[in-house]
Amino acid sequence: MPVGHKAQILARRFRDSKPWIWPIYLFLLIFVVFPLIRLFVDSFSTPDVQVSALNEVILSTDMLEEELKKGNREAALTASHNIALQLERSLEVIDHMVDALEKAAFSQEELIARWMAGKERVAREAEEAALLQDDPAAMLVRARESRVVVQEVLDLPRHAFAVKFFLDVFKDKLYMKALRNSLLLGFATVITTSIVGFAVAYILVRFDFPGRKAFSFLTTVPIVMPPLVGILGFVFILGRGGTINELLFILAEALEGPMPGISAWLFDNLPFNFIYGWHGLLLAETCHLFPFITLNVLDALSKIDASLEEAAESVGSIGMKRLFDVTIPLTIPGFATGALLVFIGAFADFTAPMIVGLTEFIAPLAYMDIQQFTDRHLFKMGITIGAVMILLSIVLLLISKTYVSRKDYSTLSYREVERRPLSRRGKFFALSFLIVLLTVSFIPYLGVGLASFARRWSMSPLPDAWTWVHYEKVLLYAPGYIINTFKFCILAILMCILIGVPVSWILARTQLRTRGILDILVMLVLALPGTALGIAYIRAFNSPMLIATPLANMWIIIPIVLAVRRLPYTVRSSYSSLLVVHRSMEEAAESVGAGGFKTFKDVTFPLIWKGVLAGALFSFMTSIQEAGATILLAIPGWETMTVGIFTFYQGGTHGDAAALGFILVVVGVVTLYAMNRMSSAAKGGLFG
Repeated sequence: MPVGHKAQILARRFRDSKPWIWPIYLFLLIFVVFPLIRLFVDSFSTPDVQVSALNEVILSTDMLEEELKKGNREAALTASHNIALQLERSLEVIDHMVDALEKAAFSQEELIARWMAGKERVAREAEEAALLQDDPAAMLVRARESRVVVQEVLDLPRHAFAVKFFLDVFKDKLYMKALRNSLLLGFATVITTSIVGFAVAYILVRFDFPGRKAFSFLTTVPIVMPPLVGILGFVFILGRGGTINELLFILAEALEGPMPGISAWLFDNLPFNFIYGWHGLLLAETCHLFPFITLNVLDALSKIDASLEEAAESVGSIGMKRLFDVTIPLTIPGFATGALLVFIGAFADFTAPMIVGLTEFIAPLAYMDIQQFTDRHLFKMGITIGAVMILLSIVLLLISKTYVSRKDYSTLSYREVERRPLSRRGKFFALSFLIVLLTVSFIPYLGVGLASFARRWSMSPLPDAWTWVHYEKVLLYAPGYIINTFKFCILAILMCILIGVPVSWILARTQLRTRGILDILVMLVLALPGTALGIAYIRAFNSPMLIATPLANMWIIIPIVLAVRRLPYTVRSSYSSLLVVHRSMEEAAESVGAGGFKTFKDVTFPLIWKGVLAGALFSFMTSIQEAGATILLAIPGWETMTVGIFTFYQGGTHGDAAALGFILVVVGVVTLYAMNRMSSAAKGGLFG
């Protein structure tokens, strides 16, 4: 075959393989796969023992040589003493390394022997250096030889496969209690949000009543409130010195004369510490996360063929029996996704438990351990906990997908369900349920709003004095939190669009063998806890790679992690829009000579841009409330609003935290309103 013909075939194959796909795979490989692999490798290896003492010997030798050349005897003498000191400390470092290797999963006798031989050589150098530390010139000769010995020790392998830390997690009573508490909180939140979320979706989709559209929007508002802001609001209202307790104190005093028994009972039991416990945490998580269930089941509810329910009624399946036999089973695909998001959100949240002083949960322990850079054991345990969290999330994702894939949830026909008018009694119960739910859900907004304007709020139901000073401080003296948030989130959304739209196109329009890998990666990202992903990024990008500065020490790491966390939303929204666009429209453009990119630009994208924008807005809305990963990764000067809220509250400036939190809530509500207007305006917004 002629060479020219072969070149043409290779060029055609390369063109047909769509080379623009490979940068997308590279992005996912670097920022999704690599951090997870690095996290698991670190969790199954011996601890990274600090070798600063060994490095200091090398640095001090260079300093000694320079000071002797300058004739600076005092500085040379100091460097000489430091060499002797660091050689002595190096023996302790080697002992720590040997101890770590002895605790590895498999025998490391050969490697331990090499480290022990290195220790003997370093010990001899330390003895010689101790005798010469007052003679800088002689020490320099000795140090040059010591440096060679130390460098050889540094070049020895420092890692081995170990399951010790995984075993320690399951042996340690504190970690097991924390894991059990987190699992219980996650599953309990799934149960409560399922009841509330399904009820909301069913009422809004199946019935027509006054104010339905307003309720459809208001019931989604809690989704824009990060748990951090939500728990702050509940503390302001339901805390020991909050509005509710102060009102109960006033009531107890008023009843002291006419009803002394009730008054005495109130005084004996006040203050109620409802929010400072499991029940308060569960309430906060439920109020924040139930819209995920609602949003994921409402579409399925609206598409269930009414004839199926009519057929069920004809054979005696009515009321609750029809609901559990027909309606709920057909919503399983959407419900499974929502339940997974709810579980991960509650299970991996460390800010809400820490605000109310509950540290015996797995995410708060991971956060506190990963902050212990000086304690290598605790730092290693933080890494291992992060791996455990990710492993558990992956297992739950696989269980969810396997369960959903076992059954066929499709119907032979589709007919939009007509909303039925409610009776007077039905209207009363439906409106009462929605009003009570919204009242409880909006309590955090009220608390945060009041605290943000409060000059003084102590021992009174409402603030004693009002002020703008908290907003002035946030807007004038600490605007970086807001600016950084918008900057990072916009960059993240741009990355989501640049990566997510091509991914959705590959899934919807191609038959590439790698489609399945892309789909798995997108679903995997959806299941990753923010706290664990932040820990993974710290380990993966805390050392120089292609650039001199570690990526974890740069501001760009936050937009990247935000983009990775919100990528599935953009992909799913764009994918749904692409399925609506018939392939014949693109084929018509190609038939008149339009290339692939021009066809997409002129035909496809104008037809799907609303779906892309809706996904981008949802990604933005959820990005601004991200706390788990950003608090771990934020560097000084590049903090986001959630980092600022957490920092202000931990520092005792609750008013400033409230002001920043209320700004965050307002931005989220505005974004949600825009997304609701953008999402299928012809159907009336998110709920039709």
